[in-house]
Amino acid sequence: MSYFIWLMLAVAAFVVEMTLPTFFALFAGIGFIFAASAAFFFPDSLVLQLIIASVFMVFGAIIFKKRGFGDDPRDAVGTHNEFIGIGGMVKTALSPHQEGEVELYEAIVGSRHWPAVSEDGEINEGTEIQVVKLNGNTLIVEKI
Repeated sequence: MSYFIWLMLAVAAFVVEMTLPTFFALFAGIGFIFAASAAFFFPDSLVLQLIIASVFMVFGAIIFKKRGFGDDPRDAVGTHNEFIGIGGMVKTALSPHQEGEVELYEAIVGSRHWPAVSEDGEINEGTEIQVVKLNGNTLIVEKI
């Protein structure tokens, strides 16, 4: 297989890795890069390329798991867990049936401003809130 194909697979794996918070595709991308190196120097040895890609993927995942990276719940970047408990202030009035906007005290996933609805009852502008749930990209909040 051409080294160029391995490099395209590596780029695709890294793009997938950037969109998922799992580190699953990272090791595939690393394995593909090393397979591309093997394909550059040994273009006729597909078996060697496949073995190199597989070895780096498997060993990378084993080392990652043995070290315990990603096991801490606080490492859950990009998941709903990081929103729960964050405080903020209502920027536009909201209710359980009407979406408004809140400004969080901490920037989450690069933004402080998020669409939100209240868990129960109406919440007026300027009221302090706390995130209790996440529904899609809409926060569900309650008054503090």
